[in-house]
Amino acid sequence: MAVQAVWLDCDPGHDDAMAIMLAGYSPALKLLGISTVASNQVVEKTTRNALDVLELIGLHDIGVVMGQAKPLLREAALLCPEIHGDTGLDGPHGGPVLPHSSRQALPGKAAIVMFEAIQQQYIRHPQQGRVQLVCTGALTNAALLLLLYPEVKAMIDITIMGGALGVGNTGPVQEFNIQVDPEAAKVVFEAGVPLAMVPLEVTHTALATPAVLARMFSRGGPAGISPFKALVELLLTFFATTYKDVFSFHDGAPLHDPCAVAAIIAPSIFKFELMRVDIETVSPLAAGQTVCDIWHQSSAPKNCRVAREMDVDAFWELMLAAVDAADLAAPMNTPQPTPHAAAGRVVIADRQDC
Repeated sequence: MAVQAVWLDCDPGHDDAMAIMLAGYSPALKLLGISTVASNQVVEKTTRNALDVLELIGLHDIGVVMGQAKPLLREAALLCPEIHGDTGLDGPHGGPVLPHSSRQALPGKAAIVMFEAIQQQYIRHPQQGRVQLVCTGALTNAALLLLLYPEVKAMIDITIMGGALGVGNTGPVQEFNIQVDPEAAKVVFEAGVPLAMVPLEVTHTALATPAVLARMFSRGGPAGISPFKALVELLLTFFATTYKDVFSFHDGAPLHDPCAVAAIIAPSIFKFELMRVDIETVSPLAAGQTVCDIWHQSSAPKNCRVAREMDVDAFWELMLAAVDAADLAAPMNTPQPTPHAAAGRVVIADRQDC
């Protein structure tokens, strides 16, 4: 299978950090860049977190551009400090735990930088097909990209982590990423671009259980757990604690966002169903709901492939392999001068399901 170019639009975020790791270390993907948006935390913090995650995992050649600080029409973004902490990537005792990157965000507006990168990739490497835009936060940047550059519709597929077929998480029927900017989600879902949605019903099966974490942290060398994996353990411990406190998840936190990346790497591990999905933007009770026509009763065109199931074991094989690859490249494991842009890049071994 040919390598696919991907742009990751995210709001790091503990699970976003794991999504960056998976996108950066899959041999099936070429990560073009990262844009950030205000959702889990304010955009200044999500941008800093994206840069620091790339520093942590040794991907110094991936650029980050700061995206929108506010939704398209609403006054301010919803934030999620009760889950991700004050920094957006807190450790178990609060406050930052990541190594600080000296890099800064790329200059320019996110939609412009995204379009230029996507267009350049599409023109220069037509054999790699359409660029995969993976969105794991609010859809504000994606909506602006589509509104400002409608020609991009011929160049991209979009996969989002977001939405729910039934019960929401930050509202009775609303999933957080869609609820942050319903109007932006409406633009994306009505754009006519090939669209896939990985909803809560699926991502809630990707639990970082004690058994999964034992596998993750027992795969180190003879010296035991590395400094890198010890830091990942701190992050996932905090994430598990907040999910237990807020949502009563007792078996570990769900790694929502890597599921959307996995859907690009190995679509065969998912069961998708094409259906009509509309976005509620008006109701004071349900603004941000993804109204999924499960019974195919709508006469409107089906516009979204909705994931209904995921092979959880196969997902964790992808995720654990990415953690291992990042562990090999992590500068904190072997302190040394910052490598040149392309040095030290390691990818996980090729896999049949990729």
